[in-house]
Amino acid sequence: MADVIQFPGVGALPAPGPRPAPADLDAMGERYVAYCEARDTPGRERDADLLARAVADDTPAWLGEVARLEARIAELAQARGGA
Repeated sequence: MADVIQFPGVGALPAPGPRPAPADLDAMGERYVAYCEARDTPGRERDADLLARAVADDTPAWLGEVARLEARIAELAQARGGA
């Protein structure tokens, strides 16, 4: 271990490079509400179809957010001494 060079800050800083843009949860929620309103309004079938596609495109971001929250809940439970 004597020939291992320690570099200050290693592992403490984020990796260089572009950061992934966080999902715009507000916009995603507004699209879902707009879809529900269009779906429930007679004569807005075309709008509902277009919005349904937009909402479907948001699914991976929603799933990522759920996974992030579940990981955070598990982390907090472990920090509190839970399972």
